[in-house]
This record gives sequence, C-alpha cells and structure tokens, in this order.
Amino acid sequence: MIKDPSIYYSKELDATFNELKHLKKRLNIASTFRLLFFLLLIFSIYHLFHSFHIGWLILLLSSIAGFLRMISWYVNLKDLEKYQSQLKYFFQNELDQINGKANLFNDGNMFDDGAGFWSDLDLFGKGSLYHSINRTVTEYGQIALANQFKNSILLKDEILEHQEAIKIYSHQFDIVQSVIATSLVNKTDYISFDPVFNWLNTKNILHASKWAKFIRFALPIFNTSLVIIAIAKGNNALLGIVFILGWIQIGMYAKYLQSDFNLVGKKESILKQYALILYQFEKINPKDSKILQGYKKSATQAHEAIKNLSRISSRIDQRLNLFLITFVNPIFLYDIQNMFALETWKIKYKDQLKSWIELVGEIEKLNSFAVYAFNNQQNVYPTPLDSNREIHAANISHPLISKEKRIPNDIHIGGSNKVLLITGSNMSGKTTFLRTLGVNLVLAQSGLSVPASDFSFSPMQIFSSIRISDSLQENTSYFMAELKKLSAIKSGVKEQPGSLVLIDEILRGTNSEDKYFGSAQFAKEMLALNCITLFATHDLKLSELEIEYPNVVVNYCFESMIDKNELTFSYKIQRGVAKNRNASFLMKKMGII
Repeated sequence: MIKDPSIYYSKELDATFNELKHLKKRLNIASTFRLLFFLLLIFSIYHLFHSFHIGWLILLLSSIAGFLRMISWYVNLKDLEKYQSQLKYFFQNELDQINGKANLFNDGNMFDDGAGFWSDLDLFGKGSLYHSINRTVTEYGQIALANQFKNSILLKDEILEHQEAIKIYSHQFDIVQSVIATSLVNKTDYISFDPVFNWLNTKNILHASKWAKFIRFALPIFNTSLVIIAIAKGNNALLGIVFILGWIQIGMYAKYLQSDFNLVGKKESILKQYALILYQFEKINPKDSKILQGYKKSATQAHEAIKNLSRISSRIDQRLNLFLITFVNPIFLYDIQNMFALETWKIKYKDQLKSWIELVGEIEKLNSFAVYAFNNQQNVYPTPLDSNREIHAANISHPLISKEKRIPNDIHIGGSNKVLLITGSNMSGKTTFLRTLGVNLVLAQSGLSVPASDFSFSPMQIFSSIRISDSLQENTSYFMAELKKLSAIKSGVKEQPGSLVLIDEILRGTNSEDKYFGSAQFAKEMLALNCITLFATHDLKLSELEIEYPNVVVNYCFESMIDKNELTFSYKIQRGVAKNRNASFLMKKMGII
C-alpha cells in the first residue's frame, strides 16, 4: 500500500488532468471525422440521385458505416471523459480532506434522530464521523453505512472477518476508486425500489395463459404476412385488420400491462448504476476473505441480471414513442413481448433481487471503509477480546481531531473496575474523552482501524447520556428528557449485558444536594449491572465512592493549570481527583465578577 496518500492522490490527480486533455483532443478528432463522413454521405446521395453508379453506392455505404463508427467512437470517448472527470472529483476530494476541508459526500444528517448514542457521539451530520468516512453514492449505500454505525458488530470472529475484508480490499485501491467513480458517473436522483419489490410478488398472468403464449408468436407472424400482402396488392383494408387485431389483443391485458409497467418503468438509470457498480466490483481478488468471496460471487451473478432488467425497463419507457405505439406495438405486440420478458425475469430472479440491491449498499459501505483505511495507514487494527468488559488503549485520540492537534491518552478498564469517575474543570477534556472512547469503539466494532498505538476491547453495546435537549413538541423539560434517557440506559444494559455506558454530568437540572444523591445512587445502580460506566462530573464529592467501593470505582481526572495569569490544559487523563477550578478565574479575567 502507498505510504503517503497525499502523494498518491496528487499523482493520480495530475494523471487524470492529462488524460482529460488527451480525451478532449480525441473528441475533437472524432467530431471532425464525424462531420466529414456526414458530408460524404450527403455528397454520395446527391450524385446517386442524379446518376446511379456503383462507385457512388459504395461511397454512400462507406460513409454511412464511417459516420456510425464515428458516433460510436465519440460516445465511448464521452463516457471515458465522464469517468475521468469523476476520478478527478474523487482524488481532489481526498486531497482536500487530508488538508482539512470538508468531505463533499453526504453528511448523513437524515440518520440523526437524537435517540441513541450516535447523537451523543456526533456520528451523523456536518463534520461527523459519517461525514468524514462516507463515500457512498446510492441510497442503499448510505443506509448500509448508517446502519453499521448504529448497530455495532458484537461477535469477535465477525469483527475479525470484517477487518480482513477491509485490509484486503484497501490494498486493491485501483478497484475501490473505479467503483466509486463508476457510481458517481451514473449517479441518479433517489428512486424507491419498493414498487419493484412489490412487483416481484404479483401474479405472472401471461405465463399462466396458454392463449397468451400462443398469440405472442402467432399474431406477429400473421400481421407481418398481412402487411406484406397489403403493400404488394395496395389493399389498405388489410392494414386496418392488422391494427384492429393487434389492439384487441393488447386491450385484453391492458390493465395488467399498465399496472406492472408503472411499477418497473422509469428505473433504467438506477438499475444501470447498480449493475455497473457490481460489474466493477467483480474485478477484486478476494483472497482468503469469506466476506469478499461471498460478495464477489453474488456480484457476478447479479450484475448481468440487473443489467437485463435495466434494458427491459428502458424498452418499457420507450413504448410511448410515436413510431412504436403506432406501428410496432399493434403489429408485433411490443407491450406483450416486454411483459413476457419481465415475467421471465421475475420467475428467474424474484428471490434474489432484494439481496442484490442490498449488496450494492454493502459494497459502497466497504468502499467507504477501504478509503478510510487507505487514508489512515498509521492507525492500528484493534484486537477484540473474548473476556467480558475490558478496554485497553494506548495513545488513543479522537479520529475527527486533526493529527496535528491530537493529544493521545492511555486508558485501561477491566477486571474489577466497573465505574470510572472522571472529574475536571470546564474545557479540560472530559466530554471529548468520553466521545473519543465511544467513537473508537464504534470504529473497532465496524472492523475499522483506530488512531492509537494499541487498542484491545471486549465487544460491547454502547449507551450514553452526554447531550440532552428539551422538546416543546413533546412537552418534555430538559430534566425529564434526561431522566428518560437514564431510564433507557438502565433498561438497555439489562437487555445487553457487557455494555459500555458513557455519562456526562447527569442531573444538571436540579439542586446540588439532590444532584449528588441522585448521581451517587445511579452510579450504584450501574455497579449492580454487567457494564462499564464512565461518569464525567464536576461534583468532586462523588469521588468518595472510590473509598466505599475500592478497585470497583476508580477516580480519574483532567486538570487545568493557571500559570502567570493564563489558563492552560494538558488534556491528559490521570489517576486521582481534579483540584483546580477555572470558572471563577475566567469570570474575573473577563470582568464578569
């Protein structure tokens, strides 16, 4: 793997610039030759009309063939230009992110419902973990990535399998970038697949009808014969019979045809996009990864089938073309032929389509993870443990803080330690540390690497109460909203033993005495459950719980320092209880008191 991603992206960006310049020249050449062949075509037609000669006929046929070849060449070059333009977009976006700019892909704000730990850990929204990692283009890709962050993998072997898949795939970065660029080239507005999934469960009326099976072949043959006779004899009445017979037959199934065409029509572009993503992904070498082997096998089966469905959808969309609806449909039963093709496709693939569409989402999620792995090669892959309730981290930091500004910390939780009380003044780093631990556990339990020199952990469900907001719509006060959150944590831990609980300054909405009593009692409730709990608090009195529960409750702190009338922070966690306070110092310095 390339050691410096910025050098790689810079080189690739230069290469795409050069390729685009070269393609522009070739497009100009193709346009020029296309015009020349068109002029030759007109020239040969002109001379053929004035005097027939075999030479002019050969020139006509040659110019038609050349003109069509130039059109084909031009279209292929335009496709290559679009692909290179999207590669350029991708490389520039990666360079910009390395240099501290925002990711241009979706920030996932629609997935933040404020209900779970993901809201407390800023997993979604502008500047979030999702925003940083996301490289998905399709709706299913975005959903797959969001679901991964919300629903951690809690089985050791499964985490290791995902790590292996990400490592192998990120080392085949040319395929990763080609899949992303292909998806961007064919990007479409969101179109729901629900109508297609509903169509899969409809009856196959034409295949069930012996008459329909017979007439779809017999009537076009009969109609073609009548058309030939009508033209030969100049009998227009026979043409009328052709159209009457054709429309009568189509009318017999009109309601059924229209219903299913509405469900599957207008899907060509999105089906084409999904088929091309699968086609590009087929090129991977899965090596020993069971996940990649399964994905490749399914992609190989799926891409041609979905491409065929895209073609059928395209033919359905063209059925209202004036020429098709006037001549082709009544003579050759165009609608019925397409419906037979749809039913044949459905019979063959109805049980697989949904899993194939979801596979595209999984591949796009994997693209995002591969780019993350490529861009963060200095990270380490965590070690999942068989033991219950353990986290051991060395030099761990928050992945969304720039590498230049990160201040790493060490933390070891496990054994008899069940509650960590973290004291410290405002702005000292308590809340950031809670989020650092939570976000890195989300990464680890997605199979991703983390910004640390070492990280081992027991897979754990995360519960948190860090950010609380009241709700005017639900007539919920801040205090009541927090109580509901604490109640949900307690219930959740009972259902998911071996959990990690992150709590920042609970019961802020009551008086100090009530706050201390309620906080101490809740901490004791957590002691009785099978979980690790980290409390960040300003209430130094809570630290006395360590005396009452030695080696079970452990005190940690973040200290602030006042030196030469300046307030500074180390942002380093340490054992013990915080001693310094900064609120009154800052208020005096700012002239508030």
